[in-house]
Amino acid sequence: LTIPNSVTKIGSNAFYNCSGLTGKLTIPNSVNEIGHHAFSGCSGFNGKLTLSDKLVKIEACVFDNCSGLTGALTIPNSVTEIGGSAFYKCSGFTGTLTISNSVTEIGGSAFYNCSSFTGDLTIPNSVTKIGSNAFYNCSGFNGKLSLSNKLINIGYRAFENCSGFTGA
Repeated sequence: LTIPNSVTKIGSNAFYNCSGLTGKLTIPNSVNEIGHHAFSGCSGFNGKLTLSDKLVKIEACVFDNCSGLTGALTIPNSVTEIGGSAFYKCSGFTGTLTISNSVTEIGGSAFYNCSSFTGDLTIPNSVTKIGSNAFYNCSGFNGKLSLSNKLINIGYRAFENCSGFTGA
């Protein structure tokens, strides 16, 4: 799937339940908005997901139930909020999850059942809220868990079944 550099917005449900997509998914830097469920249920990807560095928010359910996305995932410095269920059940990621210092909120079930991330998980000091089930069943992490010192709210079961952390 190649999204041209002329695209600035990907609407809600744009590629909802598309099957047979192959290769990596690159959201070009021209894109500053992706609607909810835009890539929900897409199958067939077999590569890395690269997000635009102009996104301000990753809407709810944008990539939920996507299969085949692999490698590390970096949330760009422009993103301030990761919506609920944004990466719900995207279990193919096989590298680190890097959350930028601009993120202030991680929505409920944002990374629910994304069990193949590895390494450390650092919740940057910009984050004040982690929603319920945000990292539920993310058991692949095998490094340190570091939490923001500005957290006000950690939701119910936010880290339940996250058994691989080695310390803080």
